[in-house]
Amino acid sequence: MASTLSTLHRYSWGRGKYHQRLLQPNALVAKINPCLPLEKDECDIEARRHFHTTHKREVLPFIALGVGIIGMYSFRALKRMDREWDDYEEELREFNLNNVHQTESQKESKDTEKRHNGRTMDQSKKAFPGGIMAIDLGTLNIRIAHMPVSSSAKPSLVVNREGKRATPNFIMFESDGSFLTGHLASAKLYERSKTSNPVTNAGTLLTHSLNDGTNDAIHPSIRNHMVEKVISSCAKDALEQVLGRKKLNSAVLFSIDGAAEGYHVQPVFCYAPKRGHSQEMDPCSEYRDAVENLSIPNSIALFRPEPICAIQGAESLSLLPSGKGTIMVVDVGASSTSISIVDAAENIKYHSRLEGFGGESLVESLMNYLAKPFYGCNHDDVSDKMAVQRLYDASRVAVMEISSGSKKNLGRVQINIPYLSVDEKMRPKHLNVGVSEKVLEAEFNEMVAKSIVPEFAMKQDVLSRSMDTPRDLRSLFASMVIKSMESSNQNPFALSSILVIGGAVRSPIIQTAIKTAIATVAGEQFVQEKVIIPKDELIEELTVLGALVR
Repeated sequence: MASTLSTLHRYSWGRGKYHQRLLQPNALVAKINPCLPLEKDECDIEARRHFHTTHKREVLPFIALGVGIIGMYSFRALKRMDREWDDYEEELREFNLNNVHQTESQKESKDTEKRHNGRTMDQSKKAFPGGIMAIDLGTLNIRIAHMPVSSSAKPSLVVNREGKRATPNFIMFESDGSFLTGHLASAKLYERSKTSNPVTNAGTLLTHSLNDGTNDAIHPSIRNHMVEKVISSCAKDALEQVLGRKKLNSAVLFSIDGAAEGYHVQPVFCYAPKRGHSQEMDPCSEYRDAVENLSIPNSIALFRPEPICAIQGAESLSLLPSGKGTIMVVDVGASSTSISIVDAAENIKYHSRLEGFGGESLVESLMNYLAKPFYGCNHDDVSDKMAVQRLYDASRVAVMEISSGSKKNLGRVQINIPYLSVDEKMRPKHLNVGVSEKVLEAEFNEMVAKSIVPEFAMKQDVLSRSMDTPRDLRSLFASMVIKSMESSNQNPFALSSILVIGGAVRSPIIQTAIKTAIATVAGEQFVQEKVIIPKDELIEELTVLGALVR
């Protein structure tokens, strides 16, 4: 042991190199405790212990450095965990919404559907405290409805700033890039028809298929831009009316709770379903592409077929008989007429749509009736487009007055348009003509036989081949109804009800023609028992209200 302690090596941390130190046992023991006599073995142990001991001033810097490094990395790890947790919650919220939307489209039992609907409402209350907003982009007007998240709340239509229940879906671009929408654009429909920047109907851009050649000149990106601008303008106005003004820094209008942009409202868009046995693109996918920039994330937007929305709205208002069955939905809009067959499980068995025929056709027939004696030609051939615009506005008002069924006018209106034109001697010419419902009906039937059937119906495969070519409005509807029955293999007497909707149905001319056409197929008693026509504004607002029914 003495020989071992005779030579000791020690690493000196202060100098950073090896030093060889010769320590004598007795001197070392005396250095440790000179007053205490120790045995030889004890001296050896104390000498080793003293040699291997590190001073505090040499250890503390390393401990402090280690604690600092551990603290720094722990702080970074905690911050990263916070960020990952926020991302996880956002992804989980979006996944739950997507899962809910996918489940809605699946066929489930009634009990499972009830539990699912309750879970959906709870999630909607948390994710969308601003409620739900439905948007129905028709072929002439756009209508918007809103429903709060309260369980006892009911959907209601949102009026625009002008107090109107509907807004024209027209858009007009200027050469400097600015644009006009709504009533300002519709007031220049015919005035700008022959210019490089005409007024465009955004509703027809989505309903007209790519195969009929209507919108071949419009690129999809331009089409989507127009649809987005029209919907954004009207929806922003509606959101401000319901939830108050909010500063928006982007085009986003709808967002999930927690997002900085947009209103925390879930959008629901009504779309026209795909026509049966056609090769056209899916209207829902086109609609989704057009409005994808209005929502963050865009998966929160719901898309529901118009016939399903109409049936749900009618059921919520107890318009349909008890007990579900197969329902036919006849929708006569402004410039398109559709017939849908929907089974008890709310699956669309067949859908046919005639583009270019609707309530606006009735207005155009009256315009031709007024233009022929005044100008000597149809309104399309009149060179003065400002005069045609005034003729159009007066004709629309006249058709609405005749369709109102008021006892004051007795089915007759007086159309007075002063200073509509000038004669050869530059003297002003005024239009002052009285029109009755019978005259308008005869003019409309003539237009159907000479224009609507050969130019539109015959080219879109909506007429039954087992019937003769339609010669009036009644035979046109009858042929379309029979065509839908034949294509869907549906027995008309197996239908539980026939729901007739659309703004054009407010006209007694079109309403009577539909009833007569159905009576031709199934009889007068069938019409009295199963044909359902909502009253007043509900006939054109049923779809957008039904889109909010859970």
